[in-house]
Amino acid sequence: MRSDIRERGTFVAAPLRSGRPATAALQLHQLIRGRIVSGHYPPLQTLSEKELAQDFGVSRTPVREALSKLEEEGLVSIQPQRGTLVSPISTARIRSSQFVREALECAAVGLGAALRTPAQVTELRLLLDRQRLCDSEAEFLAADEALHQQLMALAGQAAAWTVVEMARIHLDRIRYLSVQRPSKRQSVLEEHARIIDRISAGDAAGATEAMRHHLRGVFVSTEEVMRDHPTLFEDAPDSFRPLRRRSRPAAAGGAQEPSQPQSAAPP
Repeated sequence: MRSDIRERGTFVAAPLRSGRPATAALQLHQLIRGRIVSGHYPPLQTLSEKELAQDFGVSRTPVREALSKLEEEGLVSIQPQRGTLVSPISTARIRSSQFVREALECAAVGLGAALRTPAQVTELRLLLDRQRLCDSEAEFLAADEALHQQLMALAGQAAAWTVVEMARIHLDRIRYLSVQRPSKRQSVLEEHARIIDRISAGDAAGATEAMRHHLRGVFVSTEEVMRDHPTLFEDAPDSFRPLRRRSRPAAAGGAQEPSQPQSAAPP
């Protein structure tokens, strides 16, 4: 989808994935959401209907509709007398979103390990190779999304990707910040390779555990981002103590250490 929807000052709505034309409000919603998630519009920034309408060359009506939808998603807060503010990052939404992703994507890779074909594994490795070549954070995350989407399709659950996409919205606010660290990008690539290796070997349990380990990395990233950028969050920096299970990814032979419960730290 195009990120620039202006053409000589006129709004141009790109088509939806279905091929149907997108309404101005829907297209604006997607673009403003992308700017919030990427940090282009940081937490607590005021979003003016008038300025957004002028920026995109549209009337204020589709802007108002887009902002209303963003409020439903928890990305903005529309306040009387103050206008519309970009919402701070919510750790409660991060926990809930990660819960959804883990439930769906762990199930998908377990099923995918049983259903995979050599051609499908080759496609996964090609997607990973493309991600290794990405220069910018935006390109890296787009390649990441393509790989995870293909993993859902491998399990025959392509339609469930729309649910994962919605769950990713709040997680992506953390991912855009954490992926700026070269060490984070390298760990993501290594974890993706491990997931693909377990799928290729037909190791459903190993693929599931590798995916769980990968997805729970967002908890560590959240703690790091909160420490470095506390003003971006609605929570206090020391308030994020997610319940995490200590786990290690499957070894090459499929063996893995049993996961053991780890209690959340006391408040």
